[in-house]
Amino acid sequence: MRFLSVVCTLALVMSTLFSMFLPAEAKDWSIDDRQQALMQQINEGQKAKELTVKEAKAMRKDLANLAKKKAKMKGKAGNNTLTKENQTELEGDLNKISVEIQKLKLEKRVQK
Repeated sequence: MRFLSVVCTLALVMSTLFSMFLPAEAKDWSIDDRQQALMQQINEGQKAKELTVKEAKAMRKDLANLAKKKAKMKGKAGNNTLTKENQTELEGDLNKISVEIQKLKLEKRVQK
């Protein structure tokens, strides 16, 4: 057991060291990009039988509700843009949808 924790600690230290030398190439995702990526995940998950039809339909409905919410926020602003607060709120909603998709997919994997 002690050997295993030493190996895990060593692996963690090594990965941290290597990551310091890798360039940080994080993509800046727009809200539209994330919506599109999540829809693609849902479609692929349903096709791969990682999501049931009912689950995929519910996730699509959540994305549609988010799109309506975004349009409403843009309309209130009057200049067809989102405030930083609106962006933060929508990103939080997208995070919740993303987590739910992954949770549902993982449940299918665990049940097999």
